[in-house]
Amino acid sequence: MENTMRLLKQSAKALIAGNLAFALSLPVWAANGSADFTMNGTPVTTSSVDLETGVPTALKYTGGSNTCTDVEWFFRKEGQPDWENFAHVQTATLEKLWRAGTHELKMTATGFNGKWFFGLFGCDHTGQYDERTVNINIATSGFAQTKYPIMLVPGVMAFDNILGMEYFFRVADKIRESSDQTVVDVSLAAWQNTEDRGADLANKIIDVLLETDPDFYLNPTMKVNLIAHSHGSTTSRMAINILARHFQNQNENKPGKVASLTTVSGPHYGTPTADGTHWAMENWGFTGKLLGDFLIESLIGNIGGAAVAILSGHANEYPEQDIKHVLRDFTQKGMARFNTCYPSAGLPQGGKYFIEPPLDGVEESISLPIVDGQVTVTDCQGYLNANANNNNNNNNNNDDNILPPFFVPGTHFSAQAPITLAETPNDAYGAGTETLIGPVYGNGLGDETVPTDPNAVRYFSFTGIGEWNTMFNKEGLAANEQDYTDPALLVIQSMFTIVGERTDESFFGQWLAELVEDFTTGSDPTLRNRGYTGESDAFIPVDSTRFGEFIGSFGPWNHLDEMNAFLGSIPANADQPLTVYEDHVNRLQQGGL
Repeated sequence: MENTMRLLKQSAKALIAGNLAFALSLPVWAANGSADFTMNGTPVTTSSVDLETGVPTALKYTGGSNTCTDVEWFFRKEGQPDWENFAHVQTATLEKLWRAGTHELKMTATGFNGKWFFGLFGCDHTGQYDERTVNINIATSGFAQTKYPIMLVPGVMAFDNILGMEYFFRVADKIRESSDQTVVDVSLAAWQNTEDRGADLANKIIDVLLETDPDFYLNPTMKVNLIAHSHGSTTSRMAINILARHFQNQNENKPGKVASLTTVSGPHYGTPTADGTHWAMENWGFTGKLLGDFLIESLIGNIGGAAVAILSGHANEYPEQDIKHVLRDFTQKGMARFNTCYPSAGLPQGGKYFIEPPLDGVEESISLPIVDGQVTVTDCQGYLNANANNNNNNNNNNDDNILPPFFVPGTHFSAQAPITLAETPNDAYGAGTETLIGPVYGNGLGDETVPTDPNAVRYFSFTGIGEWNTMFNKEGLAANEQDYTDPALLVIQSMFTIVGERTDESFFGQWLAELVEDFTTGSDPTLRNRGYTGESDAFIPVDSTRFGEFIGSFGPWNHLDEMNAFLGSIPANADQPLTVYEDHVNRLQQGGL
């Protein structure tokens, strides 16, 4: 009897344990689900939904009542091969959409209504799987939505971002307010010769395309829109030339990589600041040497360039500093050489160059052979693809093994072009050039082309116009509202007064006294009616900035106001740079770019 009772107890324990194990091994309940959801509170009952541009959409899964259901949301833009998994919750938000077209929204739901032992051990996601995809129709694009990515290319003292302050201050943010397109603030060496700087930019363009074009190697369609300020303008022209030479020389149907170039205050015919500074360094004896070697090269070039490189997180760009080479590039001889070596369909024809010999007994430091109205350059810089040999030696020539182009200096080549010399500075720097009407397209190598050409680059330009002190010392030095970067433009513009005056070292004292006077009175140096006196942004003459389709002059802006610096310190009565940039990006959109 005792043994029988013991056996019954053991059997009961085993039965209880077995039932408990079974309970632990199964979800508490299991109900069927569905892929139902709402958009902005409205059930989605069709396969296609129209949404308004730039308005976020609230999404909510309604296929089951249990929080255990595993819900994921995916979005795929029209023309893109991959889905973006943007949320892993039952209630999500589809962010603002700016790109016109038919896109796709997908929701997946897995493991409906399953919890291990009342939820103590999590959810069972091995249950029923449901999926639903709907088309999202956007009728119109956002105001700044472009077809191609935008790269903002800086000028001298270049950087992308220093302590939250961009070179193009808040311009990218303004574009992104009505666009989902990629916008890149480019970093380049602060002071580097235009040719090597252009090669660096060409390499950065390839980097952006590799990130944005999944078919870069096989069937590339993506290009970039360049918006370039100051030295960035000629840097971009050089990059376009390098890319055009590389891709158009290939026997493959690969289009050019740049859709448009917009230059903002580009020195396409040079600047009197460079000529005046170079004259002083070359003809003012010991004073000129002190200005060139200590103030310009050491302080501004080396120390200033190093500070910018380090603070922007690009210390590797410091060894590339060569401010004197940049100055030479901006002189009349330098730009005559550049325009001869690297012509562009965007450059208005008919420009003259003011070239004067140095004082007697002074050796000329920039050579530009001119014979019978022709300038001949024998040291134009060619560039090679450093990865070409690696690709040729690779027996497995597939996407994973092909290296992208990487441009390095190659051999030199010669170029020749007619040149017309100006009698006075005011006759040069783009004065008297033809006006290019309507859309202007080029192939990047100096030839005009048509919009349907796969290598076509469309050219635009605009500039600022104003005195050096658009804000500083307008109401006296004690005024609260000052832009403390303006005085730098005074020094830059003061060099206008030296061009064509053939001064020697004795002029330094007068130049310095006038500089102090203009600083304290807020006067414009060009009012002395000496040297170059044409309209400018206190650095680049307006005539020199005309390139391609000229949008216009805005202001009152000096050269720094054009990129919304310093921290957006723009006169209240001036055109607002952010609006000008946004309007121009819309112009690119309307042009199919």
